[in-house]
Amino acid sequence: PAHPQPDEATVEALGRQSSAADALVAVGSGTINDLCKYAAARADKPYVVFATAPSMNGYTSMNASITVDGLKRTLPARVPAAVFVDLSVLAAAPARMIRAGVGDSLCRATAQADWLLAHLLRGDLYRALPFELLAEEEARLLSDPEGLLRGDLKAMGSLARTLILSGLGMTLCGGSYPASQGEHLISHYVELRLGARHGEDPAAEPLHGEQIALTTLTMARLQRQVLERERIRVHPSTVGQAELLEHYGPELGPGCWREFLPKRLDERSAAALNDRLAREWPKVREAIAAVCLAPQSVASVLERIGAPRSPEALGWPRDLYAEAVAHAAALRNRYTFLDLARDSRNLDSAALL
Repeated sequence: PAHPQPDEATVEALGRQSSAADALVAVGSGTINDLCKYAAARADKPYVVFATAPSMNGYTSMNASITVDGLKRTLPARVPAAVFVDLSVLAAAPARMIRAGVGDSLCRATAQADWLLAHLLRGDLYRALPFELLAEEEARLLSDPEGLLRGDLKAMGSLARTLILSGLGMTLCGGSYPASQGEHLISHYVELRLGARHGEDPAAEPLHGEQIALTTLTMARLQRQVLERERIRVHPSTVGQAELLEHYGPELGPGCWREFLPKRLDERSAAALNDRLAREWPKVREAIAAVCLAPQSVASVLERIGAPRSPEALGWPRDLYAEAVAHAAALRNRYTFLDLARDSRNLDSAALL
């Protein structure tokens, strides 16, 4: 199709059409790569990808973002046998796709802060290596983002390496943890709520990285607000199964409840978390603050390249975006600052816009 969608139906069609092939070759970026890597995994075939735009960090990851039963999922996929990158090709990509790549790169900071939070407060597995791989390139990228739009191949090389190394980081960790946390949940929620309207005009639809640019800015602001608190205390969740099923509907609700239940705080788990917060919050604050980018820095980079910084810039209703910030945590079993802010009664979504 002219505008393929990364969903089950398209993957199945691709599988049928390539049944006699020995391998798959993806020529494109986000959607094309996700479809090929997931179809290759299902068929147990190798694949390679020729990158056409620096728009996302999934070229070297072993997972694909596929919509299943209306809900975007991160699914196990095939790591490419090779990724071919020509910097002159990437530099000639539409400016929107270059901005999208910057947005997908900036979320390193918010994703790392969220993942480190889950590690320090809940004992979730955490690895620093994916972020260590990115440190040098990120500094170069943030120092001259305008160079990307001028066609500077040195700047494009930094962006390309950042995207490739970010994907490798996900592969090393066996999941999207180092590159997809609260900022991606907000984006997924909006897509979910827009439903059929999202994708009816592909030319006008915001790119994934454009969405992540905005949601990363929102998460940076939220993380800063929470980290500025010298003390923090959580409360048992007031969200029950019936309420969540009503909010998400009979098709998506059960899946969301399964994702939300493991991190839902009851009286016992809230008491245990408060005990840890009372003892360790100062150290937690210090450790997470050390890996964050200031919201002002994120906003400055986005402004300098003309990337979206408001829901309206993406064509998203402001009230829907505020709703996404308030409710997106239920979409996935990852404990992020969205959860901590909600559990501590400090989530004012309207104040983050």
